Amino acid sequence: MDRPPAAKPGDASEDLAGGAILCAVCDSEITHQRHAMAVNGRHEHAFFNPAGIAFEIRCFHAAHGTTFRGAASAEFTWFAGYRWRVVLCATCHTHLGWLFTGDGLFYGLIADRLY
Repeated sequence: MDRPPAAKPGDASEDLAGGAILCAVCDSEITHQRHAMAVNGRHEHAFFNPAGIAFEIRCFHAAHGTTFRGAASAEFTWFAGYRWRVVLCATCHTHLGWLFTGDGLFYGLIADRLY
């Protein structure tokens, strides 16, 4: 599925669809470009999980269209000092990323599962 590049707050591309970011499976609104944020100096990050699966994630301070599962874990965290929980689309329950909690909180959402 083709997806537009990540818009930075204030970019003209932010206005194309009102800035809403949707679940690629069910089209439910997950978050909004205005919630985009940088973590460790970047909005986008690429990581491998312990199974060797690569993920490109984008960071947001809010994701109202999600729900989370499981207890917070510090095991194999991608962000030092943060624990993570799995985040799902609140409508179709597709795995969309992780909620990171530590000194604050943020959502790391999988780029190719959003548009």
